[in-house]
Amino acid sequence: MMLSDFLNVHFITLFLILGFSMKLAMRKSTRDAEIRYLWMTVGCVVVLMFADFLEVVMSQDPDKRFWRILFSVIGYSVRPMAALGIVLVVADRKKKKWPLWIPAIVNSLLMCTAFFSPVAFCFNEEYSFRRGPLGYVVFAVGFLYIIMVLWFTNKRFNEDHPWEKRVLYLCALFVVLATFADALWGGEHLNEAIMIVVVFYYMFIRSQDTNRDALTKLLNRQSFYEDSELYQPQVSAVASLDMNGLKRLNDSQGHDAGDRALSAIGECMLASAGRTVIPYRMGGDEFAILFLRENEYVVQAVLQQIQTKVKDAGLGLSVGYAVRTQNETINELHQLADQKMYVEKSAYYSLPGRNRRRRSD
Repeated sequence: MMLSDFLNVHFITLFLILGFSMKLAMRKSTRDAEIRYLWMTVGCVVVLMFADFLEVVMSQDPDKRFWRILFSVIGYSVRPMAALGIVLVVADRKKKKWPLWIPAIVNSLLMCTAFFSPVAFCFNEEYSFRRGPLGYVVFAVGFLYIIMVLWFTNKRFNEDHPWEKRVLYLCALFVVLATFADALWGGEHLNEAIMIVVVFYYMFIRSQDTNRDALTKLLNRQSFYEDSELYQPQVSAVASLDMNGLKRLNDSQGHDAGDRALSAIGECMLASAGRTVIPYRMGGDEFAILFLRENEYVVQAVLQQIQTKVKDAGLGLSVGYAVRTQNETINELHQLADQKMYVEKSAYYSLPGRNRRRRSD
């Protein structure tokens, strides 16, 4: 009977856990090492699911008070940790992550006081649950992690497609509502909510794999074509950029050196990227930028900034741009920018000592 009750309550959660775990296990390589923290969230949901169920079982026998407290403590400890797993996925990879664990650890220690104090929660003489003055800390920590998820997502993927992030905001609202329901009325829907959000976040991160060039971290050619249609009315200018000397660098120092050079150019372009300046790697040593609602002065300033950064890195770029004056299509603007870029590239190779052997150089 207990097994049938468990399956009846958690069938959807179990299905999501099984399907998502199979998907993660099948993936041999990941975009980021942090993706493994999704396993942490899945594990927390599994623990939470069993802890909540066993707490209900123990509630039927007053002699099981210790075990009921134990499973309650476990459940309240892993609730915020499930959200922490997603925070660790999207947090800044260059910064230390151990401070992010502090709220969850403090919450767990506070919940453990239930063994000897009612400050967090207790079970009264009638064996009914009673929340203490600090009993809502667990939900406050959960809300804090949800805010962190939204903050890090917006910061880390600031230049990416904003409509995709709106789905994540909706997921966050979904978890908040499920948490409120859990805090006020109890129930098991929080487990389902967390797993649904994990699936959506995984889909979002995977979409970054599809849209981005693995070497430079810039958006790729396919994204350029998609964004050209999406932002058609907003595009005010298009720039075409081409690295100088890639063939010579590959021949003299090897393809690893060429890859490092392309990666460095990608970093320089990302440093100037934003909501209205969207850079792409079109393939090989070719790059492009879409400018949204920016005038020619801004276009020139951004391109000059990128060229300066690239020059400081010991590399070179040929650049051309075209500003929309009438109703030119983005393809027409890109072709015009290409023509201007090749004029600058020809001037580069006309200097003594520079032999242009291939177009890709």
